[in-house]
Amino acid sequence: MTAEALEKFRNAGDFIWADCRNEYELIQKIRENNPRIIISEYFQISEKAMATSESLRGVVAWGVGYDHVDVEAASKRGIYVANTRGSNAESVAEHAFSLILALSRRIVVLDNFVKTGRWSTREESGIPSSWFPVDLYGKILGIIGFGAIGSRVARIASGFGMRIIVFDPYLTTQDPRLNGIQLVGLKQLLKESDFVTVHVSLNKETRGMIGEKELNLMKHTAYLINTSRGPVVDEGALVAAITKGKIAGAGLDVFENEPIEPDNPLLGFDNVVLSPHIAGGSVEALNATALTVSEEAIRILNGQVPKNLVNKSELEKNGYLVGNSLK
Repeated sequence: MTAEALEKFRNAGDFIWADCRNEYELIQKIRENNPRIIISEYFQISEKAMATSESLRGVVAWGVGYDHVDVEAASKRGIYVANTRGSNAESVAEHAFSLILALSRRIVVLDNFVKTGRWSTREESGIPSSWFPVDLYGKILGIIGFGAIGSRVARIASGFGMRIIVFDPYLTTQDPRLNGIQLVGLKQLLKESDFVTVHVSLNKETRGMIGEKELNLMKHTAYLINTSRGPVVDEGALVAAITKGKIAGAGLDVFENEPIEPDNPLLGFDNVVLSPHIAGGSVEALNATALTVSEEAIRILNGQVPKNLVNKSELEKNGYLVGNSLK
């Protein structure tokens, strides 16, 4: 954490980190400290935990995802839920595109080919034809979700001369962020794209949004990239699609269960590139996230509405939030 973020935290006080082994331990920690703020990266913040402290006023998610927080329960109790939207967008976008490059240029298998001593001829390097790299120039990139991360991926892809299409139900064709990029339906995106990259938050609408039906729409030469949340993609359907050659492969930073199980079939494919949920974990992103978390915590402690409030409409509906103040 940066010195600036640390200094802000020292001045804030009245918060705890949800760095516990189980819910019982978290509840004990809440009882002992009676905090006004809980900060959590992945640990589940349940209704039971929030009900432990009458003074609790906010839960700040360390990162963009907040599916580990019971937002409905928080909203019923008049508790702010905030995230750090945008703080790691550049990091995730670069990581997603790194996976695209690794797959298109066959970086992992070719690295292994050289290091294991199998490079024995200069004639086409002696590699199987299925390992020949493909260029990104002129290929179609389909971006699902065009927020802070998706739009940055588009910016990178444009530098490679890719054609970009976008699916985002919250955008209109007049949105200035598109800047000439075509907005299409999900079915069209899946059918046309050479690479499909997913950048959506996990919720009821997006859980399992890429399943067997969607994967069957993709080209057999296309790749799926997921740096959002594991459950957005039906992992069993993805394994089946790769096994049957329905798609060319995948680049994944997130999984249905994390850490990934040692017997997960995804570990056995040479056309799948994996990383350990680290897309948003660059040095720069971690520092920016720490600073944003501290700033949001201080706003809540000072009775202000956090900038990255994710349950605004729910708080208003329940009569807790009026204008820019919490009742």
